[in-house]
Amino acid sequence: MEINKWLAAIDTHSGGEPLRIVTGGIPQMVGATQQAKAVYFHRNFDSVRRLLMAEPRGHHGMTGAIVSSPTSEDAHFGLLFMNNEGFPAISGHGVIAAVTAWIETGQLQLDEAIQTEGIRIDCPAGRITAYADCDGSVVKSVSFDNVPSFVHDLDVPISLNGVEFTVDVAFSGEFYALVDAQALGGIKLTESALPDLQAWGGAIKRAIDSQLNLVHPDIADITGVHGVVISDGDNVMQPDSDYRNITVFAGEQFDRSPGGAGACAHMAVLMRRGKLNIGEEVVYEGIAGSQTTGAAMVELTYGGYKAIIPRLTGNAFILGLMNFVVDPSDPLSDGFLLR
Repeated sequence: MEINKWLAAIDTHSGGEPLRIVTGGIPQMVGATQQAKAVYFHRNFDSVRRLLMAEPRGHHGMTGAIVSSPTSEDAHFGLLFMNNEGFPAISGHGVIAAVTAWIETGQLQLDEAIQTEGIRIDCPAGRITAYADCDGSVVKSVSFDNVPSFVHDLDVPISLNGVEFTVDVAFSGEFYALVDAQALGGIKLTESALPDLQAWGGAIKRAIDSQLNLVHPDIADITGVHGVVISDGDNVMQPDSDYRNITVFAGEQFDRSPGGAGACAHMAVLMRRGKLNIGEEVVYEGIAGSQTTGAAMVELTYGGYKAIIPRLTGNAFILGLMNFVVDPSDPLSDGFLLR
């Protein structure tokens, strides 16, 4: 066998959602900001994303991250995120998993200053700060304060499949459309309903993108609906959960976790509707049975919008240390997707 490419990674999951963190074999990334690095990597090395996210090395639901040098003076590192569609500006489960992996593999030492002030991370959506709760070298949980999150539109009317309902649109690192499951005929957020949930998510995304011109007030590259969050506050599976969530994104992938940035967008809507107070916790559960806890920490004005800084807390686990090679004689070496 001839090998013309080698890549190393740490495989993890947070709340059931996989994250493959690339640790070796990638080129130097160029750019003064994380968003610029993402654009550069997409234009020049998108083959790496396809190779590691798509089959046969990955699958339709795979997500990934690259830990980079920071682009601001006082940040500890930078993160770029990827999935089978491209390079999203934020990934909440990705932040939790990457921080866990970087601490537990010794790449980041938690001194007193970091434990007090937090772990500063440059992301394409902006600066976030993470906090790790550790027992020795074991990370029990990770919390992070997301970028300013705000409601863009409330009660956008939609008519699909003979059903009329409304959707809220909020930003929390990416734009999300949010809908109550009861508005979709009371569809249950269960494994058996996944094909229907994915279809609803894809259709709602297309409908919103056709109606609204969504552009971030400061980062022109962040546009359109990234994901559709379908929530159910009436049919949770665990007694201490407030909402059951599923987020459909990136070519109708679905989030196995309760949602990272999607849950932050949901909190922004709850605050706007007067259903959540500053510091009040809200517990989300995902379709795989895991839970995350969120809270709105601060209210502020951002880009002309009333916004919050949401904090999300979850945990992650390392699954394995991976080495991947490419054999140029393999006819499927570039990867493929079956949906």
